[in-house]
Amino acid sequence: MATSRWMTWLNVSFPNLRSEGFTVVDPPSDTYNCIAYAADDTSQWWAHISDIYWPPHATRSDRIASLLEVFAGLGYEQCDDSRIEDGYQKVALYETRGVWTHAAVQIPSGVWRSKMGEGPVIEHRNAESLAGGPYGGVHCFMRRPL
Repeated sequence: MATSRWMTWLNVSFPNLRSEGFTVVDPPSDTYNCIAYAADDTSQWWAHISDIYWPPHATRSDRIASLLEVFAGLGYEQCDDSRIEDGYQKVALYETRGVWTHAAVQIPSGVWRSKMGEGPVIEHRNAESLAGGPYGGVHCFMRRPL
């Protein structure tokens, strides 16, 4: 899908992004997805489906509890909110009806980055910028020391 088609999809699918604005920071890629990106791995796709990489410390499942295991195994712990905290990196985990759908990572400036499926990496103002779209909403925030 061409970048302009991704832009159209993002603007149509995520009403908060459309109103708040966002920036494309990396072009579309089918090499890695949002989970891998939030885990700082741009070399492979991460998914609970067999024959696709999934960390061995986590249960292979589409349930949000499995995604919590993924990030806990990477040194993250649940935290109260998305506020920037010196010395920590945060991720936001998204779900719909108990099924994980997305992960976003906060960068040092306090804004968030998301790899949008096979599409681009975007920068958005806050984790809630993606709420109300196909990713559902934020289930929780997690943090780990830098």
